[in-house]
This record gives sequence, C-alpha cells and structure tokens, in this order.
Amino acid sequence: MGPLKRKCICDLCSCGRHHCPHLPTKIYDKTEKPCLLSEYTENYPLYHSYLPRESFKPRLEYQKGSIPMEGLTTSREFILTTLWALK
Repeated sequence: MGPLKRKCICDLCSCGRHHCPHLPTKIYDKTEKPCLLSEYTENYPLYHSYLPRESFKPRLEYQKGSIPMEGLTTSREFILTTLWALK
C-alpha cells in the first residue's frame, strides 16, 4: 500500500461554508484597474465646476496654552486616609 495522499477540502465538501486554501477567493486581482465605464459614472457624471465642500472635522492643530498649569487641588484639604481592617 502506497503513502496516503491528503485530500483537500474542495474534494471532500461542497456545502459552500468551507473554502479551499488552494483556490483564490479574491474578487479582483491586484493587476486589475477600476472600471471607468460603469453605470454609476454614466448616471452621476463628474462636475468640474463644483468643488467639494470642506470637512466638518476639526483640524488636528494642537495649540498649547500659554498659561502654566497650577498644581492646586479643588478640595480645601487633602488628607490621605488609611483603611483599617475590621476584626
């Protein structure tokens, strides 16, 4: 008896839930370019006279405050209390 050959999942099951690691499952290859002749580009042409609006997101420019930070607490007294175990 010869050596046992392992069977691939595509040979054993055809339910659709299992995917063969040997077959590519990508819809598009990396070499494919986007289609410029689609129904979307026909129905919604690009208007060059209109510019897109500016983003509503705030800009990421951080402005450091000129006033130095005070090292004061908001409570009148800061007392470190310890917890004692009850016997």
